[in-house]
Amino acid sequence: MNVWPLPRITFHELSSVQESRLTALITTPAIWANIKNSLELPIAVQSEPHRIDRDFLETLGAGVPQQIGVIYAIGPDTTIDAAKVIAWRSHKPLVIVPTAFSSDAALCSTAAVRDHGEMIDLVTGPSEQVIIDWHVITDASPNERGAGIADVLAITTALLDWNYAAKRNKTTLDTKLAPWALSVAVSLAQQALKIAPAVGQGNPEALRNLFDLLCLMVQLDNQLGHRRASHGLEHLFADVVKADPGVSHVEKVAAGILYSAALNSQDPQPLRNALEAAGIRCDRITPAEARTAALGLGAYVKAHPDLPYSLANDQTDTAAITAALNKSTLLTTSAPDAAANAVG
Repeated sequence: MNVWPLPRITFHELSSVQESRLTALITTPAIWANIKNSLELPIAVQSEPHRIDRDFLETLGAGVPQQIGVIYAIGPDTTIDAAKVIAWRSHKPLVIVPTAFSSDAALCSTAAVRDHGEMIDLVTGPSEQVIIDWHVITDASPNERGAGIADVLAITTALLDWNYAAKRNKTTLDTKLAPWALSVAVSLAQQALKIAPAVGQGNPEALRNLFDLLCLMVQLDNQLGHRRASHGLEHLFADVVKADPGVSHVEKVAAGILYSAALNSQDPQPLRNALEAAGIRCDRITPAEARTAALGLGAYVKAHPDLPYSLANDQTDTAAITAALNKSTLLTTSAPDAAANAVG
């Protein structure tokens, strides 16, 4: 088992960055247009990957010129994950400049990529450095700025799954339930609930607190050597649900948190209140999409036996699944459904 470290994290304005290494830049056109006047880099190659397929990204990595000394990733989570794979494949150091605290992607040692049609976490190791410019973070969209709080709040449902698996002897030797880890994880989730409204308001102190929680959560995962404390049925739901391309991964995870809480006989409303207070939109998954995902979870986990064991492995009763959906708050008519009903 590897115990990965966090990247080196520095807090300063981008205008103070002094990079002498020849740079390959991974970004998006819109993000770079906003950042380029604040950050001087000796750019030799610039790429704007439009796919997160593993083969495609490894091909890009294999093509990085030998003279490149560093790769910079500036942009959203998909850009960061793409850059991780490219840097890993090219054996180049990676510097990440997050434009929002939208997830733990900048901190963890894996990249979320698509491999033969399936989403996987590819182990790439952590980046060399993460640079936080508070002006960039606070200027981000309210829907993205603190969306990483969903990763911390996912602890509330992930721990239910871990405990469920442990009681049924469905954990492995490496993922055996650790009471000390439960205690640490619960405290992180409780703090996230407290700061959610201030995060949504863009309060600098709350955003710094959120970043600290993300760091601690990733460190806990790293120390355990697995992600059972932070990833459970809610992330499986996010992987299964088919939604509009404009729906972000964090919005899918948020829906998964609400469904998982309800399926585990918990009240999802306080979690929804916290998610929405932090700026996360919880109405982006249509009722039809939520039903299809919930009803398809059982088949999905059976087809992927390596996935962490959860209630989804045993809950096949359609009536119970429907009851959980009704309780989850996900079946409230959303804008797409309302439009469809109007046309009908």
